[in-house]
Amino acid sequence: MDKLLEIVNWSTPALFMLIGFVQFLRLIHAWMLHRTLRQAIKEDAPVAAPLVDKIDRKSDRQGELPGDDRNGLVLVALGLALGGFALIQQDSNMRMTLGAALFPLFVGLALLCRDFLVKRAIAREIADDAMVAEAAGGR
Repeated sequence: MDKLLEIVNWSTPALFMLIGFVQFLRLIHAWMLHRTLRQAIKEDAPVAAPLVDKIDRKSDRQGELPGDDRNGLVLVALGLALGGFALIQQDSNMRMTLGAALFPLFVGLALLCRDFLVKRAIAREIADDAMVAEAAGGR
């Protein structure tokens, strides 16, 4: 048990440093992209307009949270695994462990439902836009 605590004590700061380094690299990437875009706009380069349009389209879909389905599935799997663990143990803490398993299970199900509803709303919006375009073109 002491060996496990020693490994956790050593690996936690290393994990935080790795996450910080990755975030720092993402910050540098965004800074370079913005600098390049500003320079292209300043020089009135032909590539600037499509890049700005691409950024606008990306910001329009910002609220979709593209990882909801993956996060939901992981949380559902975690909840089921905790519930399965409680059933295998069959001790007096089974009720408490099953109760704890409900939290990730319900959050995962909520994320999956949200992802389904967002995809359905986008599909409906695309279909409505296509119908409007078809009606306008048919006149």
